[in-house]
Order: sequence, then C-alpha cells, then structure tokens
Amino acid sequence: MDLFTNMPEYFPLMRGGGAFLALIGLGIVVGAFGTIRWRFTWLLIGFWLGIAAMAIGGITKLIFAGLPYPAVWQVVVLGFAFVVEFALVGIVVRRVKDTTSREFWLWILFIVGVHFLVLGPSHGPICLLLALLCMANALIGLRLKTVDFRVFWAIDGVLKLVAGAAMLVLSYTLA
Repeated sequence: MDLFTNMPEYFPLMRGGGAFLALIGLGIVVGAFGTIRWRFTWLLIGFWLGIAAMAIGGITKLIFAGLPYPAVWQVVVLGFAFVVEFALVGIVVRRVKDTTSREFWLWILFIVGVHFLVLGPSHGPICLLLALLCMANALIGLRLKTVDFRVFWAIDGVLKLVAGAAMLVLSYTLA
C-alpha cells in the first residue's frame, strides 16, 4: 500500500512527533514506578527531553533530512490539535477538582489520546492507532477501579514509547 511505503513523505511531521513521543513515553514509564510526585517529575523530564529533541532536530535540520517540509494544512492540524487538547484539559480541570486523583489523570490520558486522533491526518496511521489505544487504555482504567492506576500509566507510556520509536525509525528507513 502506497500510504505505508511512503509514510515519511506523506507525513513529514512523524519524525519529530516520534522523537517527542518516544521520550515522553520513556518518562511516563519511569514515572510509573513511584509516587505521584515521581510520576509528575518524570512526565516533565520526558516532556522537556522531547521538546529539546525536536528543537535540536529542527535547528540541525535532522527532523526533515530527506523529507519534504510539511504542507501548511499539516501545520494547521498540529495547531488545531493543541487547541482541542487545551480546551478539553480545561473541562477536566473544572470538573475533577482533585488533580492528584486517579480519575483526573486517566481523563488527561484520554484527552491526550483525543489529541493524537486529531493529529492522525498530519502525523500518519501510527499516530492514529496510538490515539485509539491510548483512549481505550484510559477508558479501561476509568472502569477498572480496583486495578492500580500505575498499570494504566505504564501501559500509556509503553504505547507512546513504542509508537514514537516506530515513527522515528520508519521515518528514516522508509525515507
């Protein structure tokens, strides 16, 4: 199928997005092995490492090496995905008052999945699949209240780490 063999050409944002996802996924996985403070610290470490990787990749042009620059519509989709995510986070913050609760963080994981769903057209089918898996994981976590929250946190991190690594590796091997 042409979509999969030419993924990096159709979705040039997948390389930078993959680098970010792999690093934040790693932070989430490490964070699963500690307290809420530990989780939040490693979430931030993964986030900032992902931002740094994209910034360095952008400055050195490694993010787009051998790839076309993204189309304007892809950049617009990226921006729109953040608007959707911020709006949904605002709703959760207003409705779930305890920001350290299981419910709060599982809804945040679900919203990030929705964010990936919006990003699917600009970042490709791996991002779309990740969206569905992250949303399903969060919803299962919301239903299975007797299972330790860290299980769902860790699964979310592994999903992001694997999807990000796949996006990154495939962006070089298929390009």
